[in-house]
Amino acid sequence: MASINAAIHGGPAPSQAPLPVIPGAPAPERAPPRAATQEEAMAHPLQLAFTPTRAVRPGFGQAGRRVNVKANWFKVECNLSEAYHYDVDIRGVRREEAPEQAVASDPKAAQRPLPAEICRAVMKQLSDEKGWPVGSWAFDGRKNMYAPFTQLVPGDEMQAEVTVELEGEGRPRRLAVTIRRVDLIPISSLARFMAGQDEELAYHAIQALDVVLKHRVAYNKDCLPVGRGFFFHDKNVRSIGGGAEVWLGYQQSLRPCQTGLALNIDMAATAMLESGELVDYMYEKVGDVQGRITPVQMRILTRALKGIKVSAKHNKFKKAIRSVCRGSPFEETFMNESAGKEMTIAEYFQQQYNIRLTNRSMPCVAVGNGKVILPPELCVIAPGQRRSKLTETQTAEMIKTAAQRPDEKSRWIDSVVQQKASFDKDPNVSGFQMRVDTRQMEVPARVLPNPRLTYGFPASFDPKGFGAWNLRDVRFLTGSALNSWAIACFANPRFAEADLCSMQAGGSGERGAPSFIKEFIEMLNACGVATPTNPLPPCVMAPRNAAPAEVLRRAAEQARQAFNAPAQLVLVVLPDTGQQLYKEVKQASDSMLGVPSQCVVAKKAGIGFPARGRAQYCANVAMKINHKLDGCNVRLTDNMAQLAPPIGARPFMIFGADVTHPMGGEDMPSIAAVVGSMDASATRYAARVSMQAGRQEIIVDLKNMMKDLLLEFYRVTRGRKPEHLIFFRDGVSEGQFKEVYYSEYSAVREACKEMGDQGAEYAPPITFVVVQKRHHTRLFPLPQDQQNRDRSGNIMPGTVVDGSICHPFEFDFYLNSHAGIQGTSRPTKYHVLVDENKFGADALQGLVYKLCYLFCRCTRSISVVPAAQYAHLAAFRGRVLCRGGDSESGSVSSGGGGSNVEFLPVNPALHKVMFYI
Repeated sequence: MASINAAIHGGPAPSQAPLPVIPGAPAPERAPPRAATQEEAMAHPLQLAFTPTRAVRPGFGQAGRRVNVKANWFKVECNLSEAYHYDVDIRGVRREEAPEQAVASDPKAAQRPLPAEICRAVMKQLSDEKGWPVGSWAFDGRKNMYAPFTQLVPGDEMQAEVTVELEGEGRPRRLAVTIRRVDLIPISSLARFMAGQDEELAYHAIQALDVVLKHRVAYNKDCLPVGRGFFFHDKNVRSIGGGAEVWLGYQQSLRPCQTGLALNIDMAATAMLESGELVDYMYEKVGDVQGRITPVQMRILTRALKGIKVSAKHNKFKKAIRSVCRGSPFEETFMNESAGKEMTIAEYFQQQYNIRLTNRSMPCVAVGNGKVILPPELCVIAPGQRRSKLTETQTAEMIKTAAQRPDEKSRWIDSVVQQKASFDKDPNVSGFQMRVDTRQMEVPARVLPNPRLTYGFPASFDPKGFGAWNLRDVRFLTGSALNSWAIACFANPRFAEADLCSMQAGGSGERGAPSFIKEFIEMLNACGVATPTNPLPPCVMAPRNAAPAEVLRRAAEQARQAFNAPAQLVLVVLPDTGQQLYKEVKQASDSMLGVPSQCVVAKKAGIGFPARGRAQYCANVAMKINHKLDGCNVRLTDNMAQLAPPIGARPFMIFGADVTHPMGGEDMPSIAAVVGSMDASATRYAARVSMQAGRQEIIVDLKNMMKDLLLEFYRVTRGRKPEHLIFFRDGVSEGQFKEVYYSEYSAVREACKEMGDQGAEYAPPITFVVVQKRHHTRLFPLPQDQQNRDRSGNIMPGTVVDGSICHPFEFDFYLNSHAGIQGTSRPTKYHVLVDENKFGADALQGLVYKLCYLFCRCTRSISVVPAAQYAHLAAFRGRVLCRGGDSESGSVSSGGGGSNVEFLPVNPALHKVMFYI
């Protein structure tokens, strides 16, 4: 086994195929193929080399002030002892008059399941024809049907053919249905699961009852079911511009918890296409059209329209747009065989339907299989279509629409349960012998005390219990020295130069006012970052269309010449918040040059603009810069022996890990990031970033990334190895716990084993915690409790719940560690998979909460433990370091290779620098 000493002093490097090299940068890496299946995406690179003991709840926490809060969970009772599970297979029937149409030209299309909308219509028609009692069956819209008795399907199998009429189709559709009984599900197994037995049987029982509770609302004509959510086209619909609107609704999930079964219900929102004239939507995308549309406008329309379902006005025919034609209805021609001549689309509609077309600017669209051409002025965008990609403006409007204060959200959830879900009137609920309480659960909670913080000044600082404070008269704990730096300005030099190159601003009406650079340097020095005022940093004004890499290289070189030392930092002034320039700047600084960069936006910083709020802005930037220069802003006053008695005064490391995936439709790799603490105060984190196959959740290279971070810790601490490891894994759903449990824990353990010295096993105890933010549990102050709420009406920072709604026997808890800003706060759920350090509930909950006060980018306690948040930031920085592929072309590829994507590795000079914050 290679020891840490051997690893530091070098060893044979693995051979790799040569790749193109960027001058002065590590060689880029080619993207691996995308995972083709869910099984591949979850495949783990290691067999289980170690058998950890799955953590069970060590007891309930006692620390803190006891309060009661409301949770959006509703108690569920079920007296049914067993349910019958049926497999449903629905297929199209060959038309006798056109037998050749039954043969699918695309083999994948033949295997593709029918849409849930069609499957539900088929099962409804079958139930009507067979006379099934209302409430005696529940269907999930795909393959699974459940019933409380066997009479529905005599002999355990049924075959039938049904005819359904679907909106937008010219003729009825005939489909064959095969229903087979596959299992008898013991609902009574849930009681054994609460005692820690029969986990697999309980999973199937919960799945069955979950389908039962969703069945009725899924058949609501005004409802769009999507996954666990139900969205309604009603008076609450709001437009967010650009042809999009927001539908509000709710999501629900049946869960086992310490009080039995409970239903989690939360408000949900989704973006939809606005139903309306297709021509209006096209003009909204490309603006005015003079004559024929340009090639650029054609590309915009192609991206915007592909896949949108439209309804034809003349025959109600509804199909999806396959492509955009080159010409308008007056230019597109086809051979009309019935008329025996070639004619334009406009002529055809005049002759066939007596419809006179008028729009000569917009091109026709090809729908369905591409053989049907429609003029856009006869098309209406069909309602009920989700919108996946939104602009920044649309996203902001959607957040504003969906954000609700806690009291409003709580009332919304109550109204949903009583008016939309209406479980008390649901025949399926009574048919399966269930009952759903219509009141939100009141659960016991505790408010943990906030920590005291240590700055350079003051030495002991109490942020009070509000989760936020400011930097007025505060100096960083360990201030860095900014002795060599430069500015790279991509904003308009005419307005920015005075603010960057002199101590006084020269803007209109501001003559004699201090410049940005003067106030910025003063703020750096006031906070403890020693920055000379003479000379001022050299400023490179970027020429129009200049390559950002070259501008940053010149800036770094001028800093070296001006200060006789290598550049420590390049301050980059951006003209706006555009992503492409930011991406190229970070590629240049983080990979090519190995010099940290700090971006500021000209308008926000008051560079060439009125200086509003500049002092606060400069203070926020100073916090980032201090940590990028290896400084430390603040630490907890208590030491680790007080914070975590199981660790005591021994060296430890806290890790965070996350994987970011490409957006839907993008043929891009996934990026994994792992960060590890490098000091006894857990404030400085080195990062390792790697690329892996798209949509693969398990971190493939985790063992090597862990070894790298262990080595970095060994170097930084001058030969010490951590004796305790705490690993926070972000972004994992409950369905992935087992894979993470087997694979990633094993990778961490394997990394430690390979770092041991010859003849001595290195196996520090590991606490492995999954951090979950994408859940739908919300906690509300009781209406009469005005003391235990913050200014936004949310529960107080430090509120923790580890009973009632938590897992029946595993070690998990909800922690609200931050103060609310907008809407209703979302507590973070921490689920402990392995706890070899033997933390008690109080020790781990208290440690996690107090660490949330140490995030270096703001003076607030944050909503998630900093290690996980740093890993999240590092993973997104890794995505910025990808070049090529869909993210830059703006196209959407259907292939799975991603071979044209390159990943620019982080420059070794930044391996222990917090470059990603």
